[in-house]
Amino acid sequence: MKYIFFLGRIPAISLAEIQAILEKDKISYTTELITPAFIVLETKEKLNVRNLFVQMGGTLKIAEIVGSFKENEIRDETVSYIKKAFEERSGKKSIGYGIYFAKKEERKEINDAQDFFRDIFSKMKRDELKDFSTRIVYPQMGESALSTASIFNNKLTLDKNMELNFIFTGKEVLLARTIIVQDIESYGMRDYEKPGRDARIGMMPPKLAQVMINLTKVKAGQLIFDPFCGTGTILQEALLNDYRVIGSDANGEQIEKCKKNLEWISKKYVLTYDEYKVFQADFNEAVKKLKNDSVDAIATESTLGPVYKKLPNTEEIRENYANIKKLYVRFLQVVKPVLRNKALIVVTLPAYQLKPKEFVFGEFIDSLEKLGYSRVCPLDKKFESSDIRITKRNTIIYSRPEQIVAREIIIFQNNK
Repeated sequence: MKYIFFLGRIPAISLAEIQAILEKDKISYTTELITPAFIVLETKEKLNVRNLFVQMGGTLKIAEIVGSFKENEIRDETVSYIKKAFEERSGKKSIGYGIYFAKKEERKEINDAQDFFRDIFSKMKRDELKDFSTRIVYPQMGESALSTASIFNNKLTLDKNMELNFIFTGKEVLLARTIIVQDIESYGMRDYEKPGRDARIGMMPPKLAQVMINLTKVKAGQLIFDPFCGTGTILQEALLNDYRVIGSDANGEQIEKCKKNLEWISKKYVLTYDEYKVFQADFNEAVKKLKNDSVDAIATESTLGPVYKKLPNTEEIRENYANIKKLYVRFLQVVKPVLRNKALIVVTLPAYQLKPKEFVFGEFIDSLEKLGYSRVCPLDKKFESSDIRITKRNTIIYSRPEQIVAREIIIFQNNK
């Protein structure tokens, strides 16, 4: 079976998460094609794509490859596939499509492809599909593919509808049908509608929380601890994916909001583990409430430091990192007894963006390894390319071009 995983805004994060989930679930696979937009995987057995995808925060959609052909066969092969797929389905149907290239194309080539496919589908609807009551959902002008929102809102993953993806590899054209796409309504609800939302602090997006949880490689039913839980985004996403959770925070106001959010989540969704422990305490006190060797993983974000409207000077950055170093040295010392051997800790640290893709990092993370931890590379080298990179420190940056303080995602392994 061959599948295409379409990657999010930061390809390295998406790939690291896919790699972690497949490894955790012991799914054997080979990679056939890797680009910043998508990865083509082959598996021996059919994947339970829906169960797999619900865990993922960094993948936009998954499609199954249903055919391959030469460029001059695109029209005939597409018509044949659509007719066969629709022949036993009555009623109005919707078809959308996206065009993707394995290699970077010039703007003119992309424009030509857009015109070519718009013409093909317009004529197809008028001629070969005229008896199928078909509506075509076209990409917006200037775009070669549909947005996640368009696929979701037009319900193109339902059986009576479809989204087709045309992948130009340079040798052939792959035809893939989208199986599932991100549920933008659910993400939006969990981000903006929860009762304990606090816009005064840097809020972690639910998708990023999912990625961090997945990078811990814990299995369903295992225990995740968040000692700086804030309003509980990591905890809520862990509960939704069948993990047991414990959270703590020194800020009592944040803990009260966290409790409200988790109560809200437990009413909105059916949870496997609807019992959780959340309490006010700094990490020193919180650890005293836990048994030794009881925690399977930690996923957390303590502080990214002050909020800036312009890049701080070198002295401010140095002072911020000195304070964070003290925090993390003490934190890693304290939590070590409660962690299982080889347990992973996924944390975020601030990275100051000098200009797009150029950052200042806290060099102190090397010293943290002396506390009995090793740094884990989040992404297999086979996934890296000139367009898909992790840092030289074996970390991943979560940022936007205009952002002053980005997140650096770091994975530590506990070594007893």
